[in-house]
Amino acid sequence: MAKVQKRKIHWNASNSPGVVGYKIYWAVGKGVNYDSDFAEVGNVTEVILPNEVPSFPIAAGNIELGLVAVDHIGNESDMTKLYAPFGFTAPDAPTGLTVETI
Repeated sequence: MAKVQKRKIHWNASNSPGVVGYKIYWAVGKGVNYDSDFAEVGNVTEVILPNEVPSFPIAAGNIELGLVAVDHIGNESDMTKLYAPFGFTAPDAPTGLTVETI
């Protein structure tokens, strides 16, 4: 497996009482919404991608993120969005490696 550079995303915690965690939604390209793929990341204010979210897409190009706060009942806040280049694809490996007697 190739090695890709990690990205740290971070945010300010919600001021609302009863928040028990956060969800990160994503869409390759634009168009993130509440029906997009997501991961529950717990009651934290930063995440290392892709390491801490194994289901996050390893894709080239831009990805739109959506972040929501979640309360103890499961209600979700309005979505804060970020559209950014992630570049989680590695170049092709070199080929034709040989050893030669000289």
